[in-house]
Amino acid sequence: SLAEVWQSAGVSPSVVVGHSQGEIAAAVVAGALAVEDGASGVALRSGAIAGGLAGRGGMVAVALPVELVRGRLSVWGEERISVAAVNGPSSVVVSGEPAALE
Repeated sequence: SLAEVWQSAGVSPSVVVGHSQGEIAAAVVAGALAVEDGASGVALRSGAIAGGLAGRGGMVAVALPVELVRGRLSVWGEERISVAAVNGPSSVVVSGEPAALE
């Protein structure tokens, strides 16, 4: 992980943060999880996603403001596609049915 690169240079982080699967790595770096437990968590999470969720939906990153994205999505209906995350002023993630995402 990036934390290990910094640690090898003598820099020890006082706080680590992760996003999505990176949360597991952050917990290992912070000492909250053993490496083996973190690896098990990654494997279980990946298996759940691949086995139970694959093909049922998806996500797309859109480089537009959220209000513009919401306006364009309204024709599909919120039950088929919606804004999943707003990462910045012009960085939105949309999730929903594969056909609606295309």
